[in-house]
Amino acid sequence: MANHPSFPEQVFDELVKTLLEHFGAGWTADAKANTSFVRGTVALLNEAEGLHLIGEPGTLENAFDFDVWIDFPVDDLMVADDVAFSLFSGIAEDIFLSTRILEDSGVRYRFVTGSVLDGHLGSFHLTGPHALDFVTMHRMRTARGMLFNA
Repeated sequence: MANHPSFPEQVFDELVKTLLEHFGAGWTADAKANTSFVRGTVALLNEAEGLHLIGEPGTLENAFDFDVWIDFPVDDLMVADDVAFSLFSGIAEDIFLSTRILEDSGVRYRFVTGSVLDGHLGSFHLTGPHALDFVTMHRMRTARGMLFNA
């Protein structure tokens, strides 16, 4: 298993800041576009096999956070990324950027997507026992920079 690091959150934040400076602060604030985006994303999650949206998406400053329960074992980073990328393929527009963060509560994939007309900020937070087990095992495998397979 190879370690596939994401770029640091600070880099992601700087790139989002650059997009907002270029397109304007209102780029992610179009209520009609955001409503359509959330509706489409919820429909995508409702159709996804082995994934379940937990509650309503959280919102904070025009960013949408989708807590997603994962029903199947996640053995390695490539499986977790495959889940996220399958979701991204349904929401990505002309502009798309994401980063992965391992959290105590699961794996969070922050993203920004959009077009020259409007944009959307958010995250998919993969959670549940399988996601938590994966994070624990991944951290153990990569402790002190030493990779191993159990």
